[in-house]
Amino acid sequence: MKTFPAIWVLGLIFSAAIAAFGQQPGLELSRSDLDKHTYYFDVEGNALTGEGAKFLVSEFAKSQFVIIGEYHGSLRISEFTEAAIPRLHESGFRTLALEVGPISVQLLRELSTPHDATAKKLHDFNTKYLARGERNTFTPIPFFGNVEDADFLAAASLRKWKLIGLDQEFAFGYLPLIDRMFSNLDRRGQRDLAELQRIVTDQIKEFYAGDLAKDRDRSNGNDMYSRIQKSAEVSRFLDEAAKRSSNNVPIAEAIRRTTELYRLNVVRQYYDTNRGRVGYMKENLGRGFDENGFDAKKDKMLLKMGSVHTGRGFSPLSLFEIGNTLSELADLNGSSSLHISFGTRFYTDGGKEVDALGDKAGFLYRFGSLTQMAERDRWTVIDLRPLREAVFYHRKFKLDDVVNELFKNHDLLIIPKLETDPTANYDMK
Repeated sequence: MKTFPAIWVLGLIFSAAIAAFGQQPGLELSRSDLDKHTYYFDVEGNALTGEGAKFLVSEFAKSQFVIIGEYHGSLRISEFTEAAIPRLHESGFRTLALEVGPISVQLLRELSTPHDATAKKLHDFNTKYLARGERNTFTPIPFFGNVEDADFLAAASLRKWKLIGLDQEFAFGYLPLIDRMFSNLDRRGQRDLAELQRIVTDQIKEFYAGDLAKDRDRSNGNDMYSRIQKSAEVSRFLDEAAKRSSNNVPIAEAIRRTTELYRLNVVRQYYDTNRGRVGYMKENLGRGFDENGFDAKKDKMLLKMGSVHTGRGFSPLSLFEIGNTLSELADLNGSSSLHISFGTRFYTDGGKEVDALGDKAGFLYRFGSLTQMAERDRWTVIDLRPLREAVFYHRKFKLDDVVNELFKNHDLLIIPKLETDPTANYDMK
């Protein structure tokens, strides 16, 4: 008869007990279940106010890493970030990590100095390098196309926070990178490469136009990323500019790595592109720590990034992402990380107000067991942590899979008040 170590037997008994709990029908998560774990606050005059603000500030003070898991393009989340930065500063935070490339973050440092010129400098930069087509319009540095984004960046600059760029570069942001490489050359280098730079700039604009056209053709390697890789002129400019200035070496490398990650996505090698991107984020995190003198054992950092990347454990992309890395690092240090996800209930669409709970077929309705606590004119924060035992050990509630993942990966859910359109920080060409 085969025998098992006692610890295995205990584990099997424990797993069976959890499974038994799971066989119970479960209840809907009610307002009474959430009431004592829900707080309300507001953002007034670039400051957090109300009972919920006190709760958040207390949580900030306990944490080494505060992680904002956002949905992109939100006026409200940028407003929150601007208001949170002064309170985080009081708790010792001095570093902001962003979902932009390491070269783009160098540009953001310059564009946000002095702090009171940030919005104007970003406006001019965005307008100069705007990629506008029949299908979409893109600013050269993602997630910094609005006035509200400039405002939170200025709040960090005012306090002389250091910036870390974690992501790949943006494909529609190559032109300022090419210009930066050219400006890094000495006078002779600029004279020798001026014509080549002009050709490369024109080519990239042509590639952009093709990709942004309504009838774009991405078949048979005709996507803009393959075209950039195949361009002899682009390759020669990157090689020659890097050879003539060591400052251009990381820029050339960033462009090449970024282009390949985008190309893998076009040919539907999704796991490879996501795995490569996440690995690159972690490289950039370590490099950013080193370049900024960040002591990973004790220094504090705010991270603002799409929520798919910011949770603990296995992400929706089937990877252990940057949020998990910071969580493990905090555990190793005997500190803590605070993972905040943002959700939506009330928003405007084409000038019309919408309540997401009014559309039972919509994706946002799936979060209704939590967003039922939201109010139109106040911000809501729900502390998910006290309910984890009931959710996972007692299987007390019947939850949608997306809500279940929130409980696993994030600590707090913040639901802004009525979400409205942000203010574009550029002129249309």
